[in-house]
Amino acid sequence: MALTVAFEGIPGSGKTTVIQILARELSRRGFKTEIVDTDNIEYASLFHSMARSYPLGHPARTILYWMLRVQQHDTVKKLSDKVDIILADRFWNSTFAFDVCGNKVPLQVWEWVSDHVTYHPDITFLFEITLEAARKRKVKDIMSDLNFAHRVQSGYAMLADRLLWMRINAACDLAEVTNKCLEVILSRF
Repeated sequence: MALTVAFEGIPGSGKTTVIQILARELSRRGFKTEIVDTDNIEYASLFHSMARSYPLGHPARTILYWMLRVQQHDTVKKLSDKVDIILADRFWNSTFAFDVCGNKVPLQVWEWVSDHVTYHPDITFLFEITLEAARKRKVKDIMSDLNFAHRVQSGYAMLADRLLWMRINAACDLAEVTNKCLEVILSRF
């Protein structure tokens, strides 16, 4: 059974960069490693294109992104017996932070879909960074509404507390952040 590691945080927190570095390093060390993200699963480009045709907060946009997250979950489950380590660029709980907290989707709707999500990461890192620092790194329309962005950050903090996620100061040097994650991952083997 693969060790599944999820990386959560707002856009610009450095998740994707660290995941790419970790995948190379873990592969170099002999671990069969896969990155599973909503950009590299089946039909991803079609769903992303359709979702982006709707404004932020529109129910159709939310449902399309949820479809991608559920498909990511199913892909991780299928890979779990075929690789050593799965690195997930966000996972299902990101929908809670972005949509229940950020877009104010009713919790009951999220819970209903969550019943399908039966596979959970072994480790979840929350990359924490200020909105100002994240916005300097990455311009993202989704975080342009500061009230929305603060609700998303609060949702992530709530999840990290409730689910005992490992919090990473993403404002630190890239090598320091990467090494901290690598150390935690390798401690599981």
